[in-house]
Amino acid sequence: MRKAKAKTDPTSGVDAVSAAHGLSKSEFVVLSSLISATIAISIDTILPAFDELSDAFDLADGSASLSITLFLAALGVGTLVWGPLADAYGRRPALWVSLGLFILGASLSSLAGSFTVFLLGRVAWGLAAAGPRVIGLAIVRDCYSGDEMARIMSLISAIFLIVPIMAPALGEIILQFTTWRWTTGVAVVIGVIAAVWLNRMSETLDPDQRQPVQVRRIVGNTRTVLTNRVTLAYTLATTFAYAAFFPWLGSSPRIINDIYGRPDQFAALFAVNAGLMACAIIVAERLVKRRSGVWVVAWAAFLATVASGGYVAVAAVFDGVPNFFAWFAMACVLTMLNAAFSPITTTLAMEPMGSIAGVASSVSGAIVFIASALLAGITDRFIDESVTPFGLGFLVYSLAALIAIQVARTASPQPATATNP
Repeated sequence: MRKAKAKTDPTSGVDAVSAAHGLSKSEFVVLSSLISATIAISIDTILPAFDELSDAFDLADGSASLSITLFLAALGVGTLVWGPLADAYGRRPALWVSLGLFILGASLSSLAGSFTVFLLGRVAWGLAAAGPRVIGLAIVRDCYSGDEMARIMSLISAIFLIVPIMAPALGEIILQFTTWRWTTGVAVVIGVIAAVWLNRMSETLDPDQRQPVQVRRIVGNTRTVLTNRVTLAYTLATTFAYAAFFPWLGSSPRIINDIYGRPDQFAALFAVNAGLMACAIIVAERLVKRRSGVWVVAWAAFLATVASGGYVAVAAVFDGVPNFFAWFAMACVLTMLNAAFSPITTTLAMEPMGSIAGVASSVSGAIVFIASALLAGITDRFIDESVTPFGLGFLVYSLAALIAIQVARTASPQPATATNP
């Protein structure tokens, strides 16, 4: 195993271009983005194949969506598993195991002869897909800290946003030439590429910092995460940011297709929005370099709160259905501001957790994933014939995120110490 020496900027005290991962910064960002993108590939590529999947297994209308539900449920459970394993056995071994299970689950679904076997594959696939997300964040925390970590995560998030744009289109292209099985089989290919590429990365967790898998130790480290005011406050800020944004993913098709009657334009509009969000993340990364991550998240959350208030006011004037172009412009502004600060709050939550980054990533990820989905569901339920609930949800959750950020800014730093049983 290669052991790279971390290069440190003497003026900032943070890792520079070639940190403990042993890669150039650009290669590290691209590899980390590919690893993170495994979740989007697992969900979005199969969406265009629902009709073929239903025909292949003779399913009732809507039954194919169960494959998404079970995948997400398994993903939530898996989030709690991979962090402790990565803390105990190292980042690379845990990531290889998760990618191996990822490839196995995707292969099982692709080759399934019945819908039951297909769903079993999706469950294994979902459990595994949590690994790259959790372990990838821990690796970033191993190698970077402070504003440098925030900048790296912003770059990863910007590249990551390209995948949801491309994945449904990739699924459509695959269906033009072959069957639905390759809309899941493409994940096998991505998993193999990531696993092979991982050979170039050095182990980032010092053997002296490994934490054995012991219930008492894990419980103690979890308590450390939950009682650290900085980590908990930024975790809640991320949760509220995701809760504000998820209705865009869940309800924008309904708004564009049904309320505004533009179904043929949805894919293009979704791509434009994702591209603008990526631009916003890149701008935020530049601002972190010039100012600080804390400054960027505070201002972006404040502006998101103000902008969502303006959205609600405009929507109210037009009885919940403003001009389409006005609505889309306002929605893009909200999602861009949201994208500017949510990756950075994720990294700020991890900042005090250096010695227990794996467990911290698991606990924080579980809170964000489960709570934001529940909160976003409240907004989704009210979006019917009006776009006002979308803006109102954005207003409430952006304000809550802003409050959490202010709490984190006033909290005293508490570097985490691993529990010794």
